[in-house]
Amino acid sequence: MRISIAIAIMMAFASTAISAAYFRDGGFLAHQGILESIRLEPRLPVPGESFTVNLAGSWPAINPGGICRPPLDISQVIVYPGSVVITSLPQQDPAYCDQPPASWDIDVSIPAEAWNAVNDEGYLVIEHQLFSGINMLTGIDQVFDMRLGTHEVPAFIGSGFWISPELPNEGILIEQQGNRVLFYGLGYDTDVVYNDDDGEPVWQLVAGEMYGDSTMGRSYRFDWPFDENNMPLEKPTEMELITANDAGAIIVSDYNHIRVFTEVSNVLGLYRDYNRIYFGLDKSRLPNYVAPLQGRWNLYGFDGQNAVFTSTLVFNQGSSEGSNQYLFASSDGDWTAKCTIVLPGTGDCTIERASDGAKLEFPMTAFQGNLARGHLVTGENNALDGVLVRDPWTLPVLDDQ
Repeated sequence: MRISIAIAIMMAFASTAISAAYFRDGGFLAHQGILESIRLEPRLPVPGESFTVNLAGSWPAINPGGICRPPLDISQVIVYPGSVVITSLPQQDPAYCDQPPASWDIDVSIPAEAWNAVNDEGYLVIEHQLFSGINMLTGIDQVFDMRLGTHEVPAFIGSGFWISPELPNEGILIEQQGNRVLFYGLGYDTDVVYNDDDGEPVWQLVAGEMYGDSTMGRSYRFDWPFDENNMPLEKPTEMELITANDAGAIIVSDYNHIRVFTEVSNVLGLYRDYNRIYFGLDKSRLPNYVAPLQGRWNLYGFDGQNAVFTSTLVFNQGSSEGSNQYLFASSDGDWTAKCTIVLPGTGDCTIERASDGAKLEFPMTAFQGNLARGHLVTGENNALDGVLVRDPWTLPVLDDQ
């Protein structure tokens, strides 16, 4: 009951987060809650031509000293080997102080020479350096797949508990429904800022939208209140419910391994590696670290940038076929997926079509829940780059069939 009340209260204060496909921890001012997304327009630009980058972000709801910086003035766009860097100068406007959080949504033209920075695998890093103080640049960068456009397929990690070897007595609870993600960590009070270093339980809650391989949002701190007898209260007072501008983020390494922070306190690099927790055994269900292949998928085979093979697959509920072996059969009986997966969630999967022998192989390290990249061999023994995407997501492919 008390946990339900706490979560309900925290949810009431959770704002709609601005997502990010890949990012650092926000530079020197991450703890003040500067959030931003970077998106390509179009999603798959024409090679060799200029394109547009959209920057959409917000300044903190609570800003120390009442400094309100937007709107932005883009000062330069520079192409470096492997990346494109956009630098902007916030323009202080007192009007924004009355309506926090101040926000921006601007388009930036990227020159055609940016294609020179795309690496051999077709990826490009685009970074926005936001000048946010004296000699301070708050940098958020994202990685884009300029060859296949996979960067907008949201990762899916489902629901469950996660643990970090660095914090064996604490953990993260994640709930994902579609693109929306709610994650919160249970820690203990060591916050000297609030003169409240008493060891009480502290929740850090973040809500956001999964975009590409990550999600980002503001982190809300909830101190569970105790009475004079050290018993938890059912309802906190306004002073006991503390919201802060801290940012929270998840970067998905693969389906069973993520990097997370739920709070940044004036220091950089507080991402920690987390592994999915497996406990208990339910014979009616597969272990939660097994690739969730049940459902409808789109399978692509690429020769360069052209899709020369496509197929739709619908897998039934999987079953255990022995120690660490798991099987998924398609509804039409033509496709079969076999996965060998062991704790802490490593292994590989092979998807094969009986009618012609077409086969996709991918490691779990290349599986993000809604997307897997691997090696595809067609029935004619053509070797292709294979991409498996959960329906209804598709890729903006160049069709050469």
